[in-house]
Amino acid sequence: MRPSIAISLAILVSIALCAGALGQDVITVVGNNAPPYRIIQQNQFSGIYFDAMKEIAKRIGVKARFIEVPFKRALLLMKQGRADVMLGPNRTPEREKYLIYTEAYFPPEYKAFYVRPDSPEIGGYDDLKGKKIAVDLGKAYFPRFDRDKKLKKVVCPNYMVAINRVRSKKADVVIMPEREGDYLLKKLNIRLKKSSYVAPGRKSYITISRKSTVVAIQKKIEDAMKQMIADGTMEKILNRYR
Repeated sequence: MRPSIAISLAILVSIALCAGALGQDVITVVGNNAPPYRIIQQNQFSGIYFDAMKEIAKRIGVKARFIEVPFKRALLLMKQGRADVMLGPNRTPEREKYLIYTEAYFPPEYKAFYVRPDSPEIGGYDDLKGKKIAVDLGKAYFPRFDRDKKLKKVVCPNYMVAINRVRSKKADVVIMPEREGDYLLKKLNIRLKKSSYVAPGRKSYITISRKSTVVAIQKKIEDAMKQMIADGTMEKILNRYR
């Protein structure tokens, strides 16, 4: 193919993609595997957040295209405007620079601390001092914890690695959203003990890239979520993963 023809085809493809985006026919949704919120198996997407987004897309007449990427990579794609929607990131001042936190959100999730069965449990925040705490790369938990530079945080690429760090005694405790931690440990039959101390949860939002044309249908997304809560659809989705 001659260079001029190739360039022309590339331009036509670009125009077609832009037209689709402007018409809001397809919403690109990025996220990582984080059961039960986001479950990805053999390119099949389910879980609380993905199921909710599928229902929203159906109600507002668009198609949701899901792409699996690590959490930190998802944030980068949103920042660059190469993805439209990300489901569930906690709200931070830094993220608000490039993410729109819509009024469509999920129930707050407590942050729980899991230790080995033979280890003392975490009874309060001060018990974290001196402990090696496994955390997921790029995740925000709660302000005091996130800002505390004195804590020994062991950064892991995902929660399975974090859990295994605790099991192998390379870390003392892992912090996870409570529903996610309980789900993983039960499903995989892993014996870690949940401590009595849990940190208050924050709302998890449906966010839109500030560079995305999906901003134009933000209200439709918000209205669809309100309808789903009112008619019981959201509760049914939550019940699938209890």
